[in-house]
Amino acid sequence: MGVAGFDRRDKWFLLLLGAIYMVNFIDRTILAVVGESIRNDLRLSDLQLGMLGGLAFSLFYAVLGIPLARLAERFSRVRLIAAVTILWSLMTALCGAAGSYLQLLLCRMGVGVGEAGFTPALVSMISDRFDVGRRALVFSLIALGVPLGGAVAAIAGSAMAQTIGWRWTMAAVGVPGLLLAVLLSITISEPERKDAGESADTPPFGQVLRRLARSPAFLHLTCGSGLVGLVGFGTNLFLIPLLVRRFDLLLSQAGLIFALSFSMATMVGQIFGGNLASRLIRRDVRWGAWAPAITVGLALPFYLLALYQSDWHVLVGFLFVATAMLYAFTPAVMTVTQTLVEPRMRASAAALHSFGQTVAGLGIGSVTLGYLSDKLAAYNYAGDYAAQCLGSGALSESRECITASATGLQHSMLISASVLAVAVFNYLIAARHLPTESAAALSR
Repeated sequence: MGVAGFDRRDKWFLLLLGAIYMVNFIDRTILAVVGESIRNDLRLSDLQLGMLGGLAFSLFYAVLGIPLARLAERFSRVRLIAAVTILWSLMTALCGAAGSYLQLLLCRMGVGVGEAGFTPALVSMISDRFDVGRRALVFSLIALGVPLGGAVAAIAGSAMAQTIGWRWTMAAVGVPGLLLAVLLSITISEPERKDAGESADTPPFGQVLRRLARSPAFLHLTCGSGLVGLVGFGTNLFLIPLLVRRFDLLLSQAGLIFALSFSMATMVGQIFGGNLASRLIRRDVRWGAWAPAITVGLALPFYLLALYQSDWHVLVGFLFVATAMLYAFTPAVMTVTQTLVEPRMRASAAALHSFGQTVAGLGIGSVTLGYLSDKLAAYNYAGDYAAQCLGSGALSESRECITASATGLQHSMLISASVLAVAVFNYLIAARHLPTESAAALSR
């Protein structure tokens, strides 16, 4: 996996931060795993499910990521990550105690508040602890926690939800993060900020905004990642509901398929992409944008083919290929943005990149997917879909309702995939500007 060149302390750093990233993604993903159970229990629409899994989380995740990143540029990033890990873990556990849709919505907002502080502080620490040629590999290795977390959430979470219910499942998955936060606090030391002396002041946020607003490379990388996130996060949130509705699978079966076709595929893509990106970026920084442009362009037809399948076995194969290519270079894109600014701006740059990705992917994407799914389901239903399939007392589990909701969700996911073509265009534009902007950042 490319870890031979790391010493013991670096390997522990990779392992522990990777475990926290895994828990981060378990707590983020678990609602997608148990979402169909919640939808049936609370009689929710796909739009409401999209708000729970996306907008409620992403609104606070994106907005608060910026002030928390500013804290990471002034104070200990290790302590910040430990604190936010405790917060999101507690809020995940509290989701299981929610007595209404509104309470569940508020708890998911709390999860977003906690997770907002993690990635910017992590990327900033990586930039100070490792040289530029190894950052893409390091972040890719730590980011393996994302597909591992997705796999654990899908397999274990779906089995638990089927056995003990979605409420106890939410409570249980919040516990590991508390233990990892303690381990982080006592075993990882704060890295020294490279090229930023003790007297160096953190630039005002307005200065960071002006710098990045004048950076075509940063803007197009962020736009491209946001559009990829729209498709990726949408699949993450709605794949299990699609499998349950369209192929009449048990929740545990759908969870296993999710783990194979999405989580494991993401892991394969990131292992391959992280190693390759490190070598390519050393030769030419433009590969930080060229590589995702190529793989995202190749992923689009496989993704469309997967959604068209009437046999879930074939769907798994096509979706595995599409997901592996879609996520092969997303960690590399994040690390490339760090080359565009000086050290005291790195956490803010990472937060702003995450802001664009999260707002487009989880915020706009999940809600739009849910809205389209409901509208298209109503179009494919012979009667009054809202009255007969949604709401209290509705016959939501009738065959006609399930078929209409499955068709609506399938078609909404097909429509959303078209934005990948625009993402490719943005990455190609970013590649043109990367050499000049990276050199300028080094000279400051």
